[in-house]
Amino acid sequence: MKKIITICLATAFLFTACNSKTERKATESVAKDSIPAKADKEISIAKTDLLANLPEHKFPITDSTTFDNFEKLGTRDNGFLKRIKFDPKRKDATNFRINYKMPFSENFTSVAVTYQGGENELFTILLTVDKNDKIIDKLEIAYDEIAESAFGKTSKIEKDKIVVTSSNWMNEAKPIFKDESYVLDKTGKFEKLKD
Repeated sequence: MKKIITICLATAFLFTACNSKTERKATESVAKDSIPAKADKEISIAKTDLLANLPEHKFPITDSTTFDNFEKLGTRDNGFLKRIKFDPKRKDATNFRINYKMPFSENFTSVAVTYQGGENELFTILLTVDKNDKIIDKLEIAYDEIAESAFGKTSKIEKDKIVVTSSNWMNEAKPIFKDESYVLDKTGKFEKLKD
């Protein structure tokens, strides 16, 4: 009888030890693939949390998001962009941050989102999202690249007009600046104004 009890206890101990190693390996695997947590708040999937935690900027707003400052702005996305089915149309898009919202209308939400494209490009997009979490429209409002540091984009956002300025510094003696103006209609669509 002692042998049977000893065998049962040894078997139980062996299974417990094996199961513990499996759980530890699974935990270590998740930890290696996880993004380290920072001290900033994360936006949860719940819409009420997004609206409550995201800062709202008042007009006029100048957006000149660059590699130097984008990680200090807003919060990391943890599901909101997936919920609204945001597609950056880039396979190498990473490091998504939701920067701030704007008070354009009570009929839709206007949110500035920044993401990295590869190692050298940074895009900031102004999204309009309806009350059913569907993207109405999007507009690139800032751009930075560090491969040549020659191209960029900034914007001045007012309630009745958005001016996006593209810059080309390939010829440092005579850089080229081009302005494009947009308005946001009452449905949340961006309309480009003629020059």
